[in-house]
Amino acid sequence: MQNPYAFICLHVARHQLRSRRGGFYFDLGATLQERVPLITTLRKYESRARKRAPMSAPMYMAMLKGIQGGSLSQALAGVATPSEQTLIDATQGGGDVVMAEGLLFMSEVVEKTDKMVATMRKAALYPLGLLSMFGLLLALFAINAVPVLAELMPPDKWPPMGQTLYAVSTVMADHGLTMAAAFLGLVGLFMFSLSRWTGPVRTVADRYLPYSLYRDYAGSMLLISLSSMMRAGVSLRSALERTLKFASPWTRWHVRRILTNLSKPNNPYFGQAFSTGVLNREMEDRVQDASERRDPVDAFVRLGVGSIDRMVKEMELRSGRLSSIMLVVCGMVLALFMLAFFSTTMGMQAAIRDGNQPLTSPQAPK
Repeated sequence: MQNPYAFICLHVARHQLRSRRGGFYFDLGATLQERVPLITTLRKYESRARKRAPMSAPMYMAMLKGIQGGSLSQALAGVATPSEQTLIDATQGGGDVVMAEGLLFMSEVVEKTDKMVATMRKAALYPLGLLSMFGLLLALFAINAVPVLAELMPPDKWPPMGQTLYAVSTVMADHGLTMAAAFLGLVGLFMFSLSRWTGPVRTVADRYLPYSLYRDYAGSMLLISLSSMMRAGVSLRSALERTLKFASPWTRWHVRRILTNLSKPNNPYFGQAFSTGVLNREMEDRVQDASERRDPVDAFVRLGVGSIDRMVKEMELRSGRLSSIMLVVCGMVLALFMLAFFSTTMGMQAAIRDGNQPLTSPQAPK
């Protein structure tokens, strides 16, 4: 059984290294270029960690075990992303020179891919946070404000908008916990389905927000991974097959369909094989155009590397559009609530002023 302290140290160290893995890849690639074996470099890092940061030592020990097992991609589990593990797995069979080039290339694109991940997370979390805060505000309004109005005037004498407000508030007060649990369940189901749900219905869902955000992210990461491996001399079919090892179920489903399309004799250009829904329409056209160039491999490599900045901008645009839609919808619902509340209070004031409605209901003598 693993020591709990070592287990905690291992995961904490991996999390810390993951945030600065770009520099780590650069150091590994630079030492390989100088013909220094990876195992020698990692042993030096492990020895240095024992003196300066003992909590990081178990992580480097785990890496050394992975290197001794012949797999750097497995040694970097918990640090490298699946696409980075795929590239490392593809290049480590080509010798130290090819692996050094792959590590140096990853050190250049890590910052951009992390920015893409941060953009996608922001796009998903901001609307969820807005809905949560809005739901909490409505719940507090229904629990604290509406019952006070009900004590001043019977709800059946409220104006139509006020009666609607009372009905909604009653539902929220009586079933608020159930509704909150259902909301959290839907959020959890949505997050779970992002990388796992496959099939024809998912292809349709990927055309619309919020699933289109994940499609753009995962599709871009696939292009980057493929172009990186092809840059190292790996063929397109071999690169696609290698992505299956670390890919999510959604990506594996699309990759298998791409491989099937590549085997069809009526596809003269490999770009047509990517028409599976893994990319948006614009990126599909760019891949198709790249496959028709004089040097399609070089054009595809440049497309994959150059797509990062474009996809970050597109994802920021899509997330901003989604946030604006959610803000408008929440604002309209809140405005209707406030309008119903003020119309009810104005009706009460008129009734009290005319003397038709007592301020409070008379209580029976005790």
